[in-house]
Amino acid sequence: MKSLAYIASLALLAGSTFYIGVPRAAAQDCSDPRVNTAACQRERGAATQAKSQGKLATKGEDQYQANALKRCERQPEGAARESCHQRVMGTGNTTVSGSVKGGGELRTNEITVPAGEMKN
Repeated sequence: MKSLAYIASLALLAGSTFYIGVPRAAAQDCSDPRVNTAACQRERGAATQAKSQGKLATKGEDQYQANALKRCERQPEGAARESCHQRVMGTGNTTVSGSVKGGGELRTNEITVPAGEMKN
């Protein structure tokens, strides 16, 4: 006969790993067939309760944008860094394709580099 602790640990393990390999958007609304719906709804309820009690810190859009701009600092100074800033801010000739729900957004912009500045 299996011990109660063994069965409880399996249940805990199953509940904590149901997000692996599931796109974030699908996991958040519990609609993906690969997601354990009951566990997903339990986790979502627990997160909502923790947030209402001030125990779940969220970074917010401003923090995400600040982090993205900080990553731009790793680009070489000049046009490459400015282009990165434009992609993050959505300014200039930045185009966005794809979607978060579809797996990700691709932000691009073109830079015209004079022939004299090109390096081989």
